[in-house]
Amino acid sequence: MSLQKYRKPLLTALAWLGLLLGGGFVLLPLLLPFVLAYGLALAAEPGVRFLERRTALPRWARTGLCVTALFAGLGVVLYGTLRVLWNELVRLVRQLPELLTRLQPTLEQLRTWLQSLGRRAPAGLAGPFNSWVDRLFAGSGLVLESVYGALSELVSGIVAAAPRLVIGLITTVIAAYMTSAALPEVRQWLRGRLPAPWLQRLRTLRDRVRAALGGWCRAQLKLLGIVFALLTLGLWVLGVDFPLLFGGLIAALDALPVLGTGTVLLPWALIAFLQGRSSLGFGLLTLYALAALTRTALEPRLVGRQLGLHPLLTLMAFYVGYRLFGVPGMILLPIAAILAKQLVTGREGAVES
Repeated sequence: MSLQKYRKPLLTALAWLGLLLGGGFVLLPLLLPFVLAYGLALAAEPGVRFLERRTALPRWARTGLCVTALFAGLGVVLYGTLRVLWNELVRLVRQLPELLTRLQPTLEQLRTWLQSLGRRAPAGLAGPFNSWVDRLFAGSGLVLESVYGALSELVSGIVAAAPRLVIGLITTVIAAYMTSAALPEVRQWLRGRLPAPWLQRLRTLRDRVRAALGGWCRAQLKLLGIVFALLTLGLWVLGVDFPLLFGGLIAALDALPVLGTGTVLLPWALIAFLQGRSSLGFGLLTLYALAALTRTALEPRLVGRQLGLHPLLTLMAFYVGYRLFGVPGMILLPIAAILAKQLVTGREGAVES
Protein backbone atom coordinates (compact mmCIF):
# COMPACT_ATOMS: atom_id res chain seq x y z
CA MET A 1 0.00 0.00 0.00
CA SER A 2 2.85 2.35 0.93
CA LEU A 3 4.72 1.61 -2.31
CA GLN A 4 1.56 2.16 -4.34
CA LYS A 5 1.08 5.52 -2.64
CA TYR A 6 4.51 6.80 -3.73
CA ARG A 7 4.59 5.13 -7.14
CA LYS A 8 2.71 7.83 -9.06
CA PRO A 9 4.55 10.81 -7.48
CA LEU A 10 7.92 9.17 -8.17
CA LEU A 11 7.02 8.40 -11.79
CA THR A 12 5.79 11.97 -12.23
CA ALA A 13 9.01 13.31 -10.76
CA LEU A 14 11.12 11.08 -13.02
CA ALA A 15 9.14 12.20 -16.06
CA TRP A 16 9.65 15.85 -15.18
CA LEU A 17 13.33 15.13 -14.50
CA GLY A 18 13.75 13.70 -17.98
CA LEU A 19 11.79 16.57 -19.51
CA LEU A 20 13.87 19.18 -17.71
CA LEU A 21 17.16 17.56 -18.67
CA GLY A 22 16.04 17.08 -22.27
CA GLY A 23 14.84 20.65 -22.48
CA GLY A 24 17.98 21.95 -20.82
CA PHE A 25 20.39 20.23 -23.20
CA VAL A 26 18.36 20.15 -26.44
CA LEU A 27 15.79 22.95 -26.51
CA LEU A 28 17.47 25.56 -24.31
CA PRO A 29 20.40 26.28 -26.69
CA LEU A 30 17.92 26.73 -29.55
CA LEU A 31 15.42 28.86 -27.62
CA LEU A 32 17.89 30.73 -25.39
CA PRO A 33 17.29 34.20 -26.98
CA PHE A 34 13.54 33.84 -26.44
CA VAL A 35 13.97 32.55 -22.87
CA LEU A 36 16.18 35.56 -22.12
CA ALA A 37 13.67 37.84 -23.83
CA TYR A 38 10.84 36.48 -21.66
CA GLY A 39 12.94 37.03 -18.53
CA LEU A 40 13.69 40.61 -19.59
CA ALA A 41 10.01 41.21 -20.30
CA LEU A 42 9.11 40.00 -16.81
CA ALA A 43 11.84 42.24 -15.33
CA ALA A 44 10.42 45.26 -17.18
CA GLU A 45 6.79 44.49 -16.25
CA PRO A 46 6.77 46.33 -12.87
CA GLY A 47 7.91 49.50 -14.65
CA VAL A 48 5.27 49.01 -17.33
CA ARG A 49 2.55 48.71 -14.70
CA PHE A 50 3.88 51.78 -12.87
CA LEU A 51 3.65 53.85 -16.06
CA GLU A 52 0.16 52.45 -16.68
CA ARG A 53 -1.01 53.86 -13.34
CA ARG A 54 0.73 57.23 -13.78
CA THR A 55 0.42 57.98 -17.51
CA ALA A 56 -1.96 57.54 -20.41
CA LEU A 57 0.68 56.09 -22.74
CA PRO A 58 -0.27 53.03 -24.81
CA ARG A 59 1.29 49.75 -23.83
CA TRP A 60 3.71 49.65 -26.74
CA ALA A 61 5.16 53.00 -25.64
CA ARG A 62 5.38 51.93 -21.99
CA THR A 63 7.11 48.67 -22.86
CA GLY A 64 9.46 50.48 -25.24
CA LEU A 65 10.54 52.91 -22.53
CA CYS A 66 10.92 50.28 -19.81
CA VAL A 67 12.76 47.71 -21.93
CA THR A 68 15.07 50.43 -23.29
CA ALA A 69 15.82 51.63 -19.76
CA LEU A 70 16.49 48.04 -18.72
CA PHE A 71 18.89 47.49 -21.61
CA ALA A 72 20.60 50.80 -20.87
CA GLY A 73 21.17 49.87 -17.23
CA LEU A 74 22.44 46.41 -18.11
CA GLY A 75 24.67 47.91 -20.79
CA VAL A 76 26.27 50.38 -18.39
CA VAL A 77 26.96 47.69 -15.79
CA LEU A 78 28.29 45.26 -18.41
CA TYR A 79 30.44 47.90 -20.09
CA GLY A 80 31.99 49.01 -16.81
CA THR A 81 32.72 45.45 -15.71
CA LEU A 82 34.17 44.38 -19.06
CA ARG A 83 36.28 47.52 -19.32
CA VAL A 84 37.91 46.90 -15.94
CA LEU A 85 38.47 43.21 -16.71
CA TRP A 86 39.82 44.01 -20.18
CA ASN A 87 42.33 46.52 -18.78
CA GLU A 88 43.58 43.98 -16.25
CA LEU A 89 43.73 41.28 -18.92
CA VAL A 90 45.81 43.51 -21.21
CA ARG A 91 48.23 44.23 -18.35
CA LEU A 92 48.44 40.52 -17.59
CA VAL A 93 49.26 39.61 -21.21
CA ARG A 94 51.98 42.27 -21.30
CA GLN A 95 53.57 40.95 -18.13
CA LEU A 96 53.06 37.29 -19.01
CA PRO A 97 56.56 36.65 -20.45
CA GLU A 98 58.20 38.02 -17.31
CA LEU A 99 55.86 36.06 -15.04
CA LEU A 100 56.48 32.79 -16.88
CA THR A 101 60.24 33.39 -16.92
CA ARG A 102 60.15 33.83 -13.15
CA LEU A 103 58.05 30.67 -12.86
CA GLN A 104 60.53 28.47 -14.74
CA PRO A 105 63.05 28.05 -11.85
CA THR A 106 60.14 27.14 -9.56
CA LEU A 107 59.07 24.39 -11.96
CA GLU A 108 62.61 23.04 -12.02
CA GLN A 109 62.71 23.13 -8.23
CA LEU A 110 59.42 21.25 -8.07
CA ARG A 111 60.73 18.69 -10.55
CA THR A 112 63.89 18.14 -8.47
CA TRP A 113 61.82 17.70 -5.32
CA LEU A 114 59.53 15.14 -6.98
CA GLN A 115 62.52 13.25 -8.37
CA SER A 116 64.02 13.10 -4.88
CA LEU A 117 60.76 11.60 -3.65
CA GLY A 118 60.94 9.06 -6.46
CA ARG A 119 64.43 7.99 -5.43
CA ARG A 120 63.21 7.28 -1.91
CA ALA A 121 60.12 5.39 -3.11
CA PRO A 122 59.93 1.56 -2.94
CA ALA A 123 61.45 -0.30 -5.88
CA GLY A 124 58.08 -1.22 -7.37
CA LEU A 125 56.83 2.39 -7.35
CA ALA A 126 60.00 4.30 -8.20
CA GLY A 127 59.94 3.48 -11.92
CA PRO A 128 56.30 4.44 -12.65
CA PHE A 129 56.56 7.53 -10.43
CA ASN A 130 59.71 8.81 -12.17
CA SER A 131 58.13 8.17 -15.58
CA TRP A 132 55.11 10.21 -14.54
CA VAL A 133 57.37 13.07 -13.38
CA ASP A 134 59.25 13.02 -16.70
CA ARG A 135 55.99 13.17 -18.66
CA LEU A 136 54.65 15.94 -16.44
CA PHE A 137 57.65 18.18 -17.08
CA ALA A 138 58.43 17.07 -20.63
CA GLY A 139 57.18 20.34 -22.12
CA SER A 140 57.99 22.67 -19.25
CA GLY A 141 60.48 24.56 -21.41
CA LEU A 142 57.67 25.49 -23.79
CA VAL A 143 55.33 26.94 -21.18
CA LEU A 144 55.36 30.38 -22.77
CA GLU A 145 54.55 29.01 -26.21
CA SER A 146 51.81 26.82 -24.75
CA VAL A 147 50.17 29.72 -22.92
CA TYR A 148 50.27 31.94 -25.98
CA GLY A 149 48.90 29.06 -28.06
CA ALA A 150 46.00 28.65 -25.64
CA LEU A 151 45.31 32.40 -25.71
CA SER A 152 45.41 32.35 -29.51
CA GLU A 153 42.91 29.49 -29.62
CA LEU A 154 40.65 31.35 -27.18
CA VAL A 155 40.69 34.51 -29.29
CA SER A 156 40.10 32.47 -32.46
CA GLY A 157 37.13 30.74 -30.84
CA ILE A 158 35.63 34.07 -29.78
CA VAL A 159 36.10 35.51 -33.27
CA ALA A 160 34.55 32.41 -34.85
CA ALA A 161 31.56 32.58 -32.50
CA ALA A 162 31.10 36.36 -32.91
CA PRO A 163 28.55 36.17 -35.78
CA ARG A 164 26.41 33.67 -33.87
CA LEU A 165 26.63 35.77 -30.69
CA VAL A 166 25.68 38.96 -32.56
CA ILE A 167 22.69 37.28 -34.20
CA GLY A 168 21.61 35.85 -30.85
CA LEU A 169 21.95 39.27 -29.18
CA ILE A 170 19.92 41.03 -31.89
CA THR A 171 17.25 38.32 -31.69
CA THR A 172 17.11 38.69 -27.89
CA VAL A 173 16.71 42.47 -28.09
CA ILE A 174 13.94 42.34 -30.69
CA ALA A 175 12.17 39.46 -28.93
CA ALA A 176 12.32 41.32 -25.60
CA TYR A 177 10.42 44.29 -27.04
CA MET A 178 7.89 42.06 -28.78
CA THR A 179 7.38 39.79 -25.76
CA SER A 180 6.94 42.71 -23.36
CA ALA A 181 4.39 44.39 -25.65
CA ALA A 182 2.41 41.17 -26.16
CA LEU A 183 2.73 39.75 -22.64
CA PRO A 184 -0.93 40.25 -21.60
CA GLU A 185 -2.20 38.82 -24.91
CA VAL A 186 0.08 35.78 -24.57
CA ARG A 187 -1.16 35.11 -21.05
CA GLN A 188 -4.79 35.55 -22.09
CA TRP A 189 -4.32 33.25 -25.07
CA LEU A 190 -2.83 30.54 -22.87
CA ARG A 191 -5.66 30.86 -20.35
CA GLY A 192 -8.22 30.48 -23.14
CA ARG A 193 -6.57 27.40 -24.68
CA LEU A 194 -5.75 25.38 -21.57
CA PRO A 195 -8.34 23.57 -19.43
CA ALA A 196 -8.91 24.86 -15.92
CA PRO A 197 -7.29 21.81 -14.19
CA TRP A 198 -4.17 22.26 -16.34
CA LEU A 199 -4.01 25.94 -15.47
CA GLN A 200 -4.17 25.12 -11.78
CA ARG A 201 -1.42 22.51 -12.13
CA LEU A 202 0.75 24.94 -14.09
CA ARG A 203 0.27 27.62 -11.44
CA THR A 204 1.24 25.12 -8.75
CA LEU A 205 4.28 24.06 -10.77
CA ARG A 206 5.20 27.70 -11.39
CA ASP A 207 5.04 28.46 -7.68
CA ARG A 208 7.19 25.46 -6.85
CA VAL A 209 9.71 26.29 -9.56
CA ARG A 210 9.96 29.83 -8.23
CA ALA A 211 10.36 28.54 -4.69
CA ALA A 212 13.05 26.04 -5.65
CA LEU A 213 15.01 27.84 -8.36
CA GLY A 214 14.38 31.41 -7.24
CA GLY A 215 15.74 30.86 -3.76
CA TRP A 216 18.61 28.72 -5.04
CA CYS A 217 19.69 31.29 -7.65
CA ARG A 218 19.46 34.21 -5.23
CA ALA A 219 21.49 32.32 -2.65
CA GLN A 220 24.17 31.36 -5.20
CA LEU A 221 24.43 34.94 -6.47
CA LYS A 222 24.82 36.24 -2.91
CA LEU A 223 27.49 33.65 -2.17
CA LEU A 224 29.27 34.47 -5.43
CA GLY A 225 29.30 38.18 -4.59
CA ILE A 226 30.52 37.61 -1.02
CA VAL A 227 33.30 35.21 -2.10
CA PHE A 228 34.31 37.53 -4.96
CA ALA A 229 34.58 40.52 -2.62
CA LEU A 230 36.52 38.47 -0.05
CA LEU A 231 38.95 37.09 -2.63
CA THR A 232 39.50 40.44 -4.35
CA LEU A 233 40.12 42.22 -1.04
CA GLY A 234 42.42 39.43 0.17
CA LEU A 235 44.50 39.39 -3.01
CA TRP A 236 44.75 43.18 -2.90
CA VAL A 237 45.97 43.07 0.73
CA LEU A 238 48.55 40.42 -0.23
CA GLY A 239 49.87 42.71 -2.95
CA VAL A 240 48.95 40.39 -5.83
CA ASP A 241 48.74 41.98 -9.26
CA PHE A 242 45.34 41.95 -11.00
CA PRO A 243 43.27 41.25 -7.84
CA LEU A 244 39.95 41.98 -9.55
CA LEU A 245 40.66 39.65 -12.49
CA PHE A 246 41.97 36.79 -10.36
CA GLY A 247 39.26 37.31 -7.74
CA GLY A 248 36.57 37.03 -10.42
CA LEU A 249 38.10 33.91 -12.00
CA ILE A 250 38.57 32.12 -8.66
CA ALA A 251 35.06 33.09 -7.51
CA ALA A 252 33.66 31.68 -10.77
CA LEU A 253 35.48 28.41 -10.10
CA ASP A 254 34.16 28.39 -6.55
CA ALA A 255 30.61 28.68 -7.90
CA LEU A 256 31.09 25.47 -9.90
CA PRO A 257 30.36 22.24 -8.00
CA VAL A 258 33.33 20.20 -6.71
CA LEU A 259 36.04 22.62 -7.93
CA GLY A 260 36.11 25.42 -5.36
CA THR A 261 38.72 28.06 -4.52
CA GLY A 262 41.29 25.42 -3.58
CA THR A 263 41.68 24.52 -7.27
CA VAL A 264 43.70 27.73 -7.70
CA LEU A 265 44.71 28.92 -4.25
CA LEU A 266 46.33 25.70 -2.99
CA PRO A 267 48.68 25.18 -6.01
CA TRP A 268 49.40 28.91 -5.96
CA ALA A 269 50.39 28.70 -2.29
CA LEU A 270 52.64 25.69 -3.04
CA ILE A 271 54.40 27.62 -5.82
CA ALA A 272 54.84 30.60 -3.47
CA PHE A 273 56.49 28.37 -0.85
CA LEU A 274 58.80 26.85 -3.47
CA GLN A 275 59.79 30.35 -4.55
CA GLY A 276 60.65 31.24 -0.96
CA ARG A 277 57.73 33.70 -0.64
CA SER A 278 56.44 32.25 2.62
CA SER A 279 54.34 35.28 3.54
CA LEU A 280 52.42 35.04 0.25
CA GLY A 281 52.00 31.28 0.67
CA PHE A 282 50.61 31.60 4.20
CA GLY A 283 48.41 34.49 3.03
CA LEU A 284 46.94 32.40 0.21
CA LEU A 285 46.30 29.50 2.57
CA THR A 286 44.58 31.87 5.01
CA LEU A 287 42.50 33.32 2.17
CA TYR A 288 41.50 29.80 1.08
CA ALA A 289 40.45 28.94 4.64
CA LEU A 290 38.41 32.14 4.94
CA ALA A 291 36.66 31.57 1.61
CA ALA A 292 35.89 27.93 2.45
CA LEU A 293 34.62 28.79 5.94
CA THR A 294 32.51 31.66 4.57
CA ARG A 295 30.81 29.42 2.02
CA THR A 296 30.34 26.61 4.56
CA ALA A 297 28.85 28.97 7.15
CA LEU A 298 26.59 30.99 4.86
CA GLU A 299 25.37 28.44 2.32
CA PRO A 300 22.98 26.53 4.63
CA ARG A 301 21.40 29.80 5.81
CA LEU A 302 21.13 31.37 2.36
CA VAL A 303 19.94 28.32 0.47
CA GLY A 304 17.71 26.97 3.22
CA ARG A 305 17.17 23.37 4.16
CA GLN A 306 13.75 23.25 2.50
CA LEU A 307 15.30 23.85 -0.94
CA GLY A 308 18.20 21.43 -0.65
CA LEU A 309 18.71 17.70 -0.88
CA HIS A 310 20.40 15.21 1.38
CA PRO A 311 24.19 15.69 1.07
CA LEU A 312 24.61 12.17 -0.31
CA LEU A 313 21.94 12.75 -2.98
CA THR A 314 23.51 16.10 -3.83
CA LEU A 315 26.92 14.48 -4.29
CA MET A 316 25.32 11.75 -6.40
CA ALA A 317 23.60 14.35 -8.60
CA PHE A 318 26.90 16.20 -9.09
CA TYR A 319 28.79 13.04 -10.03
CA VAL A 320 26.12 11.53 -12.31
CA GLY A 321 25.58 14.89 -14.00
CA TYR A 322 29.31 15.24 -14.63
CA ARG A 323 29.67 11.71 -16.01
CA LEU A 324 26.68 12.10 -18.33
CA PHE A 325 26.93 15.71 -19.51
CA GLY A 326 30.18 17.18 -18.20
CA VAL A 327 30.31 20.46 -16.25
CA PRO A 328 26.83 21.62 -17.42
CA GLY A 329 25.39 18.40 -16.01
CA MET A 330 26.93 19.18 -12.63
CA ILE A 331 24.78 22.29 -12.54
CA LEU A 332 21.58 21.16 -14.27
CA LEU A 333 21.12 17.74 -12.70
CA PRO A 334 21.11 18.99 -9.06
CA ILE A 335 18.64 21.72 -10.09
CA ALA A 336 16.45 19.13 -11.78
CA ALA A 337 16.67 16.94 -8.67
CA ILE A 338 15.54 19.87 -6.51
CA LEU A 339 12.56 20.42 -8.80
CA ALA A 340 11.74 16.70 -8.73
CA LYS A 341 11.83 16.81 -4.93
CA GLN A 342 9.41 19.74 -4.94
CA LEU A 343 7.08 17.86 -7.31
CA VAL A 344 7.13 14.71 -5.16
CA THR A 345 6.42 16.81 -2.07
CA GLY A 346 3.50 18.50 -3.82
CA ARG A 347 2.04 15.20 -5.02
CA GLU A 348 2.36 13.71 -1.54
CA GLY A 349 0.49 16.66 -0.10
CA ALA A 350 -2.24 16.30 -2.72
CA VAL A 351 -2.61 12.56 -2.06
CA GLU A 352 -2.77 13.03 1.71
CA SER A 353 -5.38 15.78 1.44
